[in-house]
Amino acid sequence: MEWTAQNSKTIAAVLALLLTTSVVGGLYYWDKSGGVAKERDKNALKADSLLSVKLNLERDIHHLSLDLNSARRENAGITKKLASTQTFLAKKNRIVAKLTQETHAQKDDLITLKQQVAELDALRSELKAEIENYQSQKGQWLVDNNQLKTTNETLQVQIHDLNGKLNSMVPKSVVTATNFRVDVLKNNHKVTAKAKKANSIMVSFTLPALLTTEGNQQVFLSLADVENRPMGGAIQQLSVNANETTLAVPVHAVQTLDFGKNPQKAVFEFIPNEKITNGIYRASIYTENTYLGSVEFQLRDSFLFF
Repeated sequence: MEWTAQNSKTIAAVLALLLTTSVVGGLYYWDKSGGVAKERDKNALKADSLLSVKLNLERDIHHLSLDLNSARRENAGITKKLASTQTFLAKKNRIVAKLTQETHAQKDDLITLKQQVAELDALRSELKAEIENYQSQKGQWLVDNNQLKTTNETLQVQIHDLNGKLNSMVPKSVVTATNFRVDVLKNNHKVTAKAKKANSIMVSFTLPALLTTEGNQQVFLSLADVENRPMGGAIQQLSVNANETTLAVPVHAVQTLDFGKNPQKAVFEFIPNEKITNGIYRASIYTENTYLGSVEFQLRDSFLFF
């Protein structure tokens, strides 16, 4: 191929074009690379700002976490205190309820007490009125009492004179007991006249006023048949000095009586320690120096079928 001027121009034009294109492209890419650098720098600034914001946020989150944990601990303490407070309040409420109930009961008791006090005041007023009435009558009672004392003293003198006259008329040695009675009892405490069923012998009598003396005396019961043979079961032998005579008396029962209380009724009970035979018996009463009287009773044999 032949190198020509035209070819040179063409090549020169192409080279010029390429150079121009290269320059334009270089300028374009230079401008473009400057914008990218600016964008990169801008992005770097944004990244630094975002990193700073991130760090601040992380620091805030850490502080908030600490505050949250502290708040949780405080909340747990508050919850515990709240539970304790609720327990305390429940206990206080129970105490208040109990006190309220007791207060109501005390109010009821107070009402009852007030009623009782009112009743007692009314009773006191009645008693006061009665006392005033008694005091107003006291003077008359004293006068009546003095009159009764005077009358009693007069009667005592008369009784003493009468007793002296009576003693001079009737010696006490001839005065005996009265109202003698003998009851023979079976096991069922019913009266019987059968010797075989006799379980106990009850002897009663009355000491008359003429035998009244001061002090206590022993009184003796003696049981014997009509031939003066003593009934079995005597507890002692007594020597009685009466009318200048000494009597040997078997004693079946004894008791002490206050002769200052005559007239009075006396009762002896004798429980034999062996079976009693049928017959007539005599119950006699003595003191150590006086014969007070006797009574006879009969125990018969049992009938057939009885």
